[in-house]
Amino acid sequence: MQTTDNQEEVFDIVDKSDKVIGQAKRSEVHQKKNLIHRSVAVAVVNSNNKIFLQRRSITKDTDALKWTISCSGHVPANESYEQAARRELDEELKITRVNLNYLTKYLYESLQETEITVLYKAQYDGPITINIEEILEGNFFNREELVRAYQTGKLEINLYGKLALEKLGWLKSN
Repeated sequence: MQTTDNQEEVFDIVDKSDKVIGQAKRSEVHQKKNLIHRSVAVAVVNSNNKIFLQRRSITKDTDALKWTISCSGHVPANESYEQAARRELDEELKITRVNLNYLTKYLYESLQETEITVLYKAQYDGPITINIEEILEGNFFNREELVRAYQTGKLEINLYGKLALEKLGWLKSN
């Protein structure tokens, strides 16, 4: 299956203090862990304190078919973290009018890439329309449902989503 992710997209390369030191294409940053780039994660939580999680489509170039945080994505060159978060919310979930609350910034390292991630939280009770090119399915979970589904293996959560959920206090770190 071919990916729907644009391999030619250009990202800023940053050092561990998040200072821009260069640029590289998506295809490069996913093959060289030393090319630190930026990403955003957004936790969408409704007024019933349920968090929306998405299951990534089979066409994603990383972690296909795994569950993850409500919304996430890379920050293209010359775009701010907040601009990227708002763009991703619109692209993935068709959420356009929402307050974003900055929570934290942290280093995320996987087997294939290293990112500086900014995590936001959005309180939202409106409609969600998933982008079927990027998302297979999505659902709201309360904390107990999420923990039980994760612990029993019903939800296979990717490392990126697991780390974000730990930062939010929804999952405990191992």
